[in-house]
Amino acid sequence: MNIEMKTAFIGGDARQHTAACKLAETGRFVSFFGGNFDKNERISYSSSLEETLKDAQIVILPLPASVEGENLNSPFFDAERIKLSRVVDSLAANALLIGGRIPQKTVEEAKARGIEVIDYFVSEEFQIKNAYTTAEAALCIAMNNLKKNIKDSRFVITGYGRIAKCLCNLLLKFDANVCVLARKESDLTWAKLAGARTQKLDAKAIDSLQSGYDVIFNTVPTWLFCEDFLIRMSKKTQIIDLASSPGGVDISAAKKIGANVVWASSLPGKYAPESAGDLIFDCIKGIIEGVDK
Repeated sequence: MNIEMKTAFIGGDARQHTAACKLAETGRFVSFFGGNFDKNERISYSSSLEETLKDAQIVILPLPASVEGENLNSPFFDAERIKLSRVVDSLAANALLIGGRIPQKTVEEAKARGIEVIDYFVSEEFQIKNAYTTAEAALCIAMNNLKKNIKDSRFVITGYGRIAKCLCNLLLKFDANVCVLARKESDLTWAKLAGARTQKLDAKAIDSLQSGYDVIFNTVPTWLFCEDFLIRMSKKTQIIDLASSPGGVDISAAKKIGANVVWASSLPGKYAPESAGDLIFDCIKGIIEGVDK
């Protein structure tokens, strides 16, 4: 794939546009469909999906490629729900499809047409760096809502995956009081070595969180906080849900009772689009250069 071949970016948020701008600066022919951003003279913009995809040899989907697994993640085109199957059907048989967290159904449909698919989100290095950006953004949300210092405030983190580890380390650097709830003994051991207090994640531990804490960061994609918990939870406590779908909070119940809950999705694109976009660009550039060889 030579440098003159067309690369089309479709959907996504400011991260996607940042990555498109960075790729265009390398001299590649880049087209963009996904919203109204400050125009880059190196990029060809279009309000038509088909026009953007026409003659494109490389197509870049956003992160995530889809929120619910069916439609293109394109928050700036809510009025026009674009099915990923429509995107696949518009591609040339020899195209390369790149994206983050691409639904398996889309992968299968593309491969059935001879289209090569590469998901950069499977990279452990990418996920770790993306987790740090997410954690930093989550901390920003907490700081904007707390009426006191992070230092000595009481925080809970449920789960101890990549995001939770980064968040725990950041909070401890601020001398926050941090308690980690996790199911694996190894996770509890690592959290304890990092300097956090720990509890086994079970129903009893969840019940104990109803009062006495400033912020609960949830990273577990399983309902832990049901309507009964939300009703009895202290009004001074805020839950920031960082988990992927379906999340860890009963959303309908939280809305009904007006619980102090923040659903924090796609944080890198909202709080640090340039850094997050640079990360996506680095992955895309590496993939394309690998294919070029």
